[in-house]
Amino acid sequence: MRRLSLFALAAALLAPTLHAQTPDAPPPKVTVCPSASTLDELVEAIDAAVSGPGDQDRTCFRGLFAPDARLIPIRIAPDGTATPRILTVQDWIDAVAKRGTAVFYERQVKVSAETWDHMAHLWSTYETRTTPDGKPPEGKVIDRGINSIQAIFDGKQWHIIEIVWQAQTPANPVPEKYLP
Repeated sequence: MRRLSLFALAAALLAPTLHAQTPDAPPPKVTVCPSASTLDELVEAIDAAVSGPGDQDRTCFRGLFAPDARLIPIRIAPDGTATPRILTVQDWIDAVAKRGTAVFYERQVKVSAETWDHMAHLWSTYETRTTPDGKPPEGKVIDRGINSIQAIFDGKQWHIIEIVWQAQTPANPVPEKYLP
């Protein structure tokens, strides 16, 4: 009797799940993110996760970061004062989502890396571009700057701990030695 009641309970609990798996139901969407098992792949994954419409799914972007990671843009005031703005991953996603469907592309054009054991520091020159048609632009660079990226390797993939970046200004362009 006890076996029968356990079976009946299990059947009652699983019935909605089993019923929901009809052949007509579309399979759940699975997001496949780029690998970050090497530093080169990490750089490519960053570019892919940052680029695109502002309101896109950010699952892959989130997956690149260690818990409590920070993104820190440095703002330069007209008087030359530099001020960091410390963001969580979610803060960055919320700020970018305000662009809506506007498309943005970032590409790391020159990267140097310093590594030891499970940690890395990437010094990366980036370029940003936008287009009204949403296709990757090959034309004019809209912005350029430097990313300072700290990452840790967990034995399988690299995770970002922090990105600090500063965009160039007319008064302070990216130095030639950091350009491709």
